[in-house]
Amino acid sequence: LLIHADMSATSTAPDLSLKRTVPKIWGQMPSRMKVLYITTLTRTGGWLAEAFRADCAAEVQLIETVGVTSGLSHLRDEVFDAVLVSHEPGVLDALDLVEGLRAGGNDEPMIVLGTAPSAQLSALFHEVGADAYCCVAETTTRSLLWTFARAIERSQLIREHRRLVQMEQQRLAHEHQEAERLLAEQRALIAELELIREGRVGEGE
Repeated sequence: LLIHADMSATSTAPDLSLKRTVPKIWGQMPSRMKVLYITTLTRTGGWLAEAFRADCAAEVQLIETVGVTSGLSHLRDEVFDAVLVSHEPGVLDALDLVEGLRAGGNDEPMIVLGTAPSAQLSALFHEVGADAYCCVAETTTRSLLWTFARAIERSQLIREHRRLVQMEQQRLAHEHQEAERLLAEQRALIAELELIREGRVGEGE
C-alpha cells in the first residue's frame, strides 16, 4: 500500500519523550520516534500521521510545522529523532533548506518527501546533506519508517564516533602534557645535580 495524501485528515499523535531514541540493538527499528515534519499549507501531514498510526512497526510522534521559519523555531527549542521535509519547488525548496541547516550545524537525520521520482532527485539531496529522498508515489509507510530508522542509526553512529575521537584526542593531549611535565622535572633534576657537582669541584680546589 503506497502512501497517499489525504488532505482531510488531521495530525494527532501520542505524547512521547523529548529525548532522542536510542535503539537497544543496532539494526533494529526504534520502538518510538519523534519526527518534525516541515511542510506547507497545501501539503499538511494528517494523512501521514494516519499512515504511521495504521502501521504498528513503530510509534511515531509527528510534529507538523508549516514553513521554514516555524521549522527552525521547533529545531531550536526541541529535540527530534529525525526531520522530514516536504519538497515543493517554488513554495518550499528542501534543497536550500537542508543545505542551510547542515551549514548551520544541525545534525539531525533529514529525510525529504516529494512528488518527483527518486532517480531524479536522490543524488542532489545527498549532495546537500540529506539522509534520503523519498518519492510519495514510490514509498510505502513501512519503507519510510525504515528510512527513518536507518538515518537515526547512522546519525547516532556518527555522534558516537565523534565522541570517541574527541576522547582519544583528549587522552593524547593529556599524555603529551604529562610527558612534557616529566621531561621538565628531569631537566630540573639534571641542572640541580650539575650545580651540586660544580659546588663540590669548587670546594676541592
